[in-house]
Amino acid sequence: MSLLEIPRESTTRTVVDSAPRQLRWLSPANGLWVAMRETASGDDFAGFVELVQGEFRAHDGQGTFLGAFATREAGRNAIQGATRS
Repeated sequence: MSLLEIPRESTTRTVVDSAPRQLRWLSPANGLWVAMRETASGDDFAGFVELVQGEFRAHDGQGTFLGAFATREAGRNAIQGATRS
């Protein structure tokens, strides 16, 4: 009998990460805030907020423009919301 013929139990498991990871914010330069999310394989780029001409412009992890906001916190909230989708 070969190893392929030996009957064995199925070991299929579904792994679900029930809690979304918190974003960690870094500021590598004046007027720039970068969001990182911890994953099993390391940190994942989640997006950034940049201060341009008095408005806070938010982009998600793929570079998609999420909008221009009056406050940095509003831009951060837009990225947080985009990472939950």
